Amino acid sequence: MDDPRHPLPSFPFEDVDGAALDALAALRLRGAGRLLDGHLDEQPHGLSLPHLLRSLSVTIDAHTHLFPPSHARHREAIASRDSGFAEIYGDPKATIADAPALLAALREDGIEAAIAAGFAFADEREVAEQNEYLLAVAAETPRAIVPFATVNPALAGWEREAERALAQGARGFGELRPGTQGWDPLGDAGRRLASLADEAGAALIWHTSEPVGHRYPGKEGGLSPAELIEVATAAPRVTMVGAHLGAGASFYLSMPEVRAAVPNLLFDTAAASLLYDSGTIARLVATAGAERVLFASDFPLRRPGPELKRTLEGLDAATGEAIAGANARRLLC
Repeated sequence: MDDPRHPLPSFPFEDVDGAALDALAALRLRGAGRLLDGHLDEQPHGLSLPHLLRSLSVTIDAHTHLFPPSHARHREAIASRDSGFAEIYGDPKATIADAPALLAALREDGIEAAIAAGFAFADEREVAEQNEYLLAVAAETPRAIVPFATVNPALAGWEREAERALAQGARGFGELRPGTQGWDPLGDAGRRLASLADEAGAALIWHTSEPVGHRYPGKEGGLSPAELIEVATAAPRVTMVGAHLGAGASFYLSMPEVRAAVPNLLFDTAAASLLYDSGTIARLVATAGAERVLFASDFPLRRPGPELKRTLEGLDAATGEAIAGANARRLLC
């Protein structure tokens, strides 16, 4: 999202030449062919799902996770001192993905780019190591990986790491889990984080948790739907993304006063297929508006290709175009 006060570097798709665009189109066609398995669900306005996928001008996965290889090697040691990490990644079967794994998934599934978000670590060592890795791989692959740095506002002096990450190219912060780390998103730390984001024109991705249903690793530690609305209302100039469909917060945008209070609030679809039925994205669009919805997979938890296919089912061409990448591109440019 352009900020004339603190401009960010242009998102680099504008610089792609014609040959590269042709290559990207062919890549998407091959990826879509692998996804669809001949499935020809008819879409509104007469477009089949395969045709809709192939017609997209840009595809961006707005929520993925990367870790430096050292975090996979030292999984047990990190888990022993970080209960939040242990809950999700303590099991040796839980995938800890690095940049080559994400880049391979994007290439195979025909996705041009992805936001790579950090994990809400407890210790400043892991915070710094993950940020260094995210920023380094993004610098090496600027057309494919967009870094969102991790922070822990519960630590003394956390602003130095946040400012360093912004100076080196971070486009925002996330995935934020204040409950896991022990800081108040509406307190002093939360206000300072919002101020830093505002000054830099950066965005914030919040983990959100539905207040009903079964428990699962990683469910807790984020914001409830009501808290997400309150946080977005408190900092209206900062773009906020409620991960995992905002845990249902979009329903409250049906209230005109709430919708007017949070023009800065977006929702991503990360891991939607694990929790919600196939009509959920259409309902999200109906309540929030297509312009607020970002396609996201939560890779490596889910593959981007199948998640994109599921996200677009039943949507018209204009809505699919917005959700698949146009909204994320606008956020990042």
